[in-house]
Amino acid sequence: MDASKRLFSQFLRRSVWAYFFGSLAVLLNALMVHGLYFGWAPWAWGYALAIGLLVAPAVALLDLWWARRQLSKSQKVFLGQAKDLQEARQAYRNLVHWPLLSVARVMGPHLLSTMGGFLLAIDVAHRFGGFPTGPLDMLYLLPWYPINAALHAIIEYLVGASQSPRLLAYLRERFGDEVVVYPRLRIPFVLKVLGVLLALGLLPLLQVGSLVYFRLESTNLPGLVAWGLFSGLLLMVAGGILLSREVARPLQAVLEGMQAIQHGKGSVRVSAVAWDELADLALGFNNLAQALEAERQRNLELYRDTVQTLAAAIDARDPYTRGHSQRVGAYAQRIALKLGWDAQRAYQLYITGLLHDIGKIGVPEAILKKTDRLSAQERQMVESHPLIGYEIVRQSRALAAHLAGIRHHHERLDGCGYPDGLRGEAIPPEARILAVADIWDALTSHRPYRPALKPSEVYPRLLHEALDPEAVQALGALWREGALDALLEEAQQQGDKEPSHPPFSMSKTE
Repeated sequence: MDASKRLFSQFLRRSVWAYFFGSLAVLLNALMVHGLYFGWAPWAWGYALAIGLLVAPAVALLDLWWARRQLSKSQKVFLGQAKDLQEARQAYRNLVHWPLLSVARVMGPHLLSTMGGFLLAIDVAHRFGGFPTGPLDMLYLLPWYPINAALHAIIEYLVGASQSPRLLAYLRERFGDEVVVYPRLRIPFVLKVLGVLLALGLLPLLQVGSLVYFRLESTNLPGLVAWGLFSGLLLMVAGGILLSREVARPLQAVLEGMQAIQHGKGSVRVSAVAWDELADLALGFNNLAQALEAERQRNLELYRDTVQTLAAAIDARDPYTRGHSQRVGAYAQRIALKLGWDAQRAYQLYITGLLHDIGKIGVPEAILKKTDRLSAQERQMVESHPLIGYEIVRQSRALAAHLAGIRHHHERLDGCGYPDGLRGEAIPPEARILAVADIWDALTSHRPYRPALKPSEVYPRLLHEALDPEAVQALGALWREGALDALLEEAQQQGDKEPSHPPFSMSKTE
């Protein structure tokens, strides 16, 4: 089962459990009210409970059918039967209104089916089973039934509001901000709190008041009042807990979103169901997060373009390495993703690849363009470019993440590399990947002392070099998959534009 189906199934299970406990609460309340109102004998209490348990499954099946009908638009999306944005928006709107739809279901089909089924069962039990109370007697309680259903509806609303945000967050993550549909209904926070608390606290008292009004001569009046006070207190506590959670959810979501932004996570959004000022808070946070994300993206593009321009300027000093830094960064990024790095870390490595040869700015141009064997002094100057690049880049705190790759991309696992002679695991992973990408591009590109080698010639050579074997194998897998074809073709086209030179010995440093 994939993530969307599992998430929707979990939502359905929790909603069913909420319905079960809500129904159990109002069934218990109904049993107490009827028993005290009609003064039932102990056996009649058990009889009535059996009748309620007999009617409940049929009502539950009807409710389940109605709830699935209400959720059909959402179900299609989460079960993979609908994938376009319009249907996703309908699903989002459906889930935003799910708490209100739950209230409508309880106060409508649920209430009518419960009254009809219960009165019909009471009539059969009274006529043929000796039950002491008939359906005509029950009609005295007709004003009370909606009050009892309202208790159930409030519980369904509060629980429904706690479950749907998970699905809303999934839809936003999958389809983006375009899927969001904000509810137009707004209920002031003060009225909402007072309404829920008064409803949960006063509805039990109101039900007792209505019962007393219709049967003042009841000998069980103290019991009715006591039950009303007890159930009212119990429901106020339960409602207060649920209401506090509903208030805390948007606030907690906004707090977590702020912390996520603080830690540099992108595309942070809050998906909380609220109909009051808290909805405006969540909307304001999402707008702020979206604006920050757009600004961050513009800064990243500016940062990338600046680095690319700098790398291109460095590569342009030698016509044979034009585009080299760009390709090394692209190769390194692909290798990192193949090795399981996350996208952000792999992108950082791409930027490091653009900057890896920045130290060549300190190497005389005549040496960079030299076509014959380098002298020992010239080789020493070429091999100093990682340290020169390191010293240049470390002046910028924003580029600190790239220092290790710039300094160590010429190190080798056997310790024979430069500038520090690191070996094995002492070489940072970024540098080990860059070393593979650097040599691959150097050998598959034209140089003044030799033509470009074929990938089929280069890959076996890399396997015998003191390079990271996992990075080499990842590169080989990418090459066999064809994921490097565009970069290889770019290197070939770049080489075709350069003037031809006779091949020289490959003793020159790649």
